[in-house]
Amino acid sequence: MSFPARPRPAAVVVGASTLAIAFNSAYGYVPGFVATALRADLGIERWHVGLLVSLYFGCAGVASLTAGRICDRIGGRFSVAAGMALVVLASGVAASLGGYAPLPAAGVLAGFGYALNNVGTNVSVASAVRPRRRAVALSTRSSGILLMSALTAAVAPTVADRWNWEWVYVGLGGGGVVTALLALAVLPDDRGEPHELLQRRTHRLPRGFVWFPIAAFCLIAGAQPLLSWTVPYAEESLGLSPAWAGILVGASSAVGAVAMVSTGFGADRLGPHRRMRLLVVLVAGTGASCLLLAGGRLLGLPVAMVGILGGIILQFAGIGTMHAAVVDRAGPAVARATAATMTGYYLGALVSPVAFGAFVDSVGSYEWAWFILAILLGGSAVAFRLAGRIEPVD
Repeated sequence: MSFPARPRPAAVVVGASTLAIAFNSAYGYVPGFVATALRADLGIERWHVGLLVSLYFGCAGVASLTAGRICDRIGGRFSVAAGMALVVLASGVAASLGGYAPLPAAGVLAGFGYALNNVGTNVSVASAVRPRRRAVALSTRSSGILLMSALTAAVAPTVADRWNWEWVYVGLGGGGVVTALLALAVLPDDRGEPHELLQRRTHRLPRGFVWFPIAAFCLIAGAQPLLSWTVPYAEESLGLSPAWAGILVGASSAVGAVAMVSTGFGADRLGPHRRMRLLVVLVAGTGASCLLLAGGRLLGLPVAMVGILGGIILQFAGIGTMHAAVVDRAGPAVARATAATMTGYYLGALVSPVAFGAFVDSVGSYEWAWFILAILLGGSAVAFRLAGRIEPVD
């Protein structure tokens, strides 16, 4: 295969990055979407399902700093291709070996891949997109999470219920092969002629940058169950069938993807200073949505649906804006800043899914679990406000 010698259009780079994030991020919510089938087939508890998600995100967090160094050496294109190769391997392990034991191993492999994909796509987008379009480009890239969530939430519960959950992983593996080849073909090779943003190799993070990983930890610790646990919550607490629960979460994710990109356009118009304030509002709104879910059984299905829809939309609008805010304040240290922020992010994701499942197992209901998440999201909003004191780099 021949590799491109000249830069590709920004839209092509963003599109390939979006697909890479989509097929890799599916490991963060597919176990929850097929939780009912997994528990029935394998005889496992909720915390076993949560462990699969926690291992995935935890390994992504542990590997993020190393992924940043790797990306500095081999560039965004090859980092993404390597990440997708790990996704394909993980899918093969999950789909072919059978039983529960291969699933944690698959989560570990996919988590390492996600660390490479996050850093590699951030660097690729920063190399190809002008700063004034940064927020919408990174929001579009991150919308791959919601687009794949919408697809798998609508399809995976039905496939697992009628046929077998292994077929869901077969689909992820096939998509991973296509995406790896696409990344090799179209992403920029920024090792030889780096973008002006990456030309200086000091890689020093600004003073006070520690608030970003702290805020990211609280954000994902509080918000991740809005994807991985809303399908079983809708089935067990709201009385919906697996198909309708999946459709509800899938529709919320689809609307959320549109809102995420739209928010990116708005954040670009606001500029680097004011879009940090927008990020604080979005994170606080996600916490308010968790409060609606905490009262969902008492207040009824319509209120719970508003909580699910609002939480998914606001969460990912905030995540897209967060990536833009990180790049705004990182200067030449894009890879290191992304790695540091995502380390906090994925450590939060390591704790949240398994702790959420274990907590619900112990108390027998979801209400207090959602309330605790709302408190974490409030803490995230405060930490992002403190991170906003850092001056953006032009």
